[in-house]
Order: sequence, then structure tokens, then C-alpha cells
Amino acid sequence: MTHLHYDVKVSGEEVLRDKGIHLVLPNHSAYIDPVILFSELWWLPIRPMVDEVFYRHWLYGYVVRLGDAIEVPDLQKSAMSREEGAAVASQLSRIAIDSLAEGKELCFYPSGHVKTVNKEVIGNRRMAYEVCRELPAGVRVILCRMRGLETSRFSKLKPKKWKWRRTVTLHFEDHTDEVRQWAQTLEKRAFNEKLEEWYNRVES
Repeated sequence: MTHLHYDVKVSGEEVLRDKGIHLVLPNHSAYIDPVILFSELWWLPIRPMVDEVFYRHWLYGYVVRLGDAIEVPDLQKSAMSREEGAAVASQLSRIAIDSLAEGKELCFYPSGHVKTVNKEVIGNRRMAYEVCRELPAGVRVILCRMRGLETSRFSKLKPKKWKWRRTVTLHFEDHTDEVRQWAQTLEKRAFNEKLEEWYNRVES
């Protein structure tokens, strides 16, 4: 169905076609991102980490639970203290690590939110850093850069002229070795800056 409105062009997907276990880390430019991503990767049994709003939705929730989704609480809207929120975030990181160790493909957004400025900002988020510090042996880290949805009606950025047909690109790269090194040698913020640099790179 997404191809009725989006002209999706995918490159680099061959890095997902080996026999390994993959941790897919995409940028997050619009609410429709997951629908397009999982539509293109229908052949790969990826376990998604899903915001509680969508996890509990009567329709979307049913669909994502079929894929064994992991519910992610909205810590900003909850009444948790900072310490409680940090504990929940660490618990989610542990769930992600254990899921990968069990041999399950996994996908989550390092930024944890749809971007509100014209670049990907991960800031002080901790999940990608914590998971990659304890990445189980044999897991491949695949970065995904999506372009074309930044000014769509599903974006938080001010939309330009509405388009019936919109071109969207997905580019995948295996950065396992680099990400492992960053996670072991850098502090959390510097690690996130490395991911931001890759997501915000201007493609030739």
C-alpha cells in the first residue's frame, strides 16, 4: 500500500541478507517511517521497539504485537522521577540486549522521537549506547538513513507543497566494527554524535 503514495528506493539491503542477527538503527524523520521501513523489510523477521501510544492503539497495536514488538513507555509524559525514568530506560536496554542474545532481529530508533529540527538529534539518549556496549557476539549493527519524508504531512517539520507522489530513499550500511569501537572508547554523548554525523551526512 505504501507504494501507492511513495516511490521507495532502497540501497545496501544486501547487508541484511546474510545469516547473521541484525540490530537495525534508523534515523526518525516522520511518523510514517516504521510503516515504510517494515514494508520494505517484510522478508526479515525484525522485532520492533514501539512507543506505547502505538503499541496500545486498537489497530496499530494489534499489528505490531503480531511482530513480537517491545513496548516503550513515554518517559516524558509519565509521572516518573528522573531516577525512575533512568531505571526504565536501562531495563529496556537490557531487554534489547537479551533479545539479540536470543537470536532475534531487532530495530529501534536511537533518537527515540520524530525529529523537530532539520537534522537528526539523539542528544543524551542512552539505549543505542548501552546496547552497543554489550552487543552480543555475532550481531551485526546496520545503520539505516531514510530521506524524503522530512516535509511530509507525517513530519513535525513545516510541510512544503503537498505531493501525491513522494520519493523516499532508504540506505543501509553495516557499521558493526565502528559502532563497537565507538561504544567501548567514547562516552555516551560522543557516541551519539558519531551516529548523528552519519544520519545527517549529505548524500552525493
